[in-house]
Amino acid sequence: MKRLLAQHIFILLSLAAIVVCLFQTLIDFTYQDYSFATLTNFQIVSNGGKASSTPWALGALLIASATAQLFVLLIAAFRNYTLQKRALIFSMLLLAGYYLVYLVFVLILKNETLAVFPHWGTLLPLISIILSFMAFRGILHTEAKIIEMGNSFRLRD
Repeated sequence: MKRLLAQHIFILLSLAAIVVCLFQTLIDFTYQDYSFATLTNFQIVSNGGKASSTPWALGALLIASATAQLFVLLIAAFRNYTLQKRALIFSMLLLAGYYLVYLVFVLILKNETLAVFPHWGTLLPLISIILSFMAFRGILHTEAKIIEMGNSFRLRD
């Protein structure tokens, strides 16, 4: 049976953070006429239950990042460290793009607001980026140990 390494646990926790973020409310806006809007990963809900599916890109970026991290877990059994590192970098770039798209939506919806109430779900992709980076470092460390073991091997006369 293969050993479960620390980087696998980091990737699992990162994947869990992304999945939880998919279903969380991101931010609430209260406007000057006391109407409100709520931004989630797949829609904007305003007064009276009117919904717009404009921010679907947020959810799509999270799903793509979760798929990349699941791919890293699946190829971990084959010990293909180069492919694992590339997939983790791709996932971290997708999460960075998620925050850029999120910032655009916040700036668009922020016109004439009285109050802005961010929710804790907004921080989950950042936590996922940090955990992915820790997994990346763990993969580098494991790869370095394997190279070190190979360099210490000598042929005897």
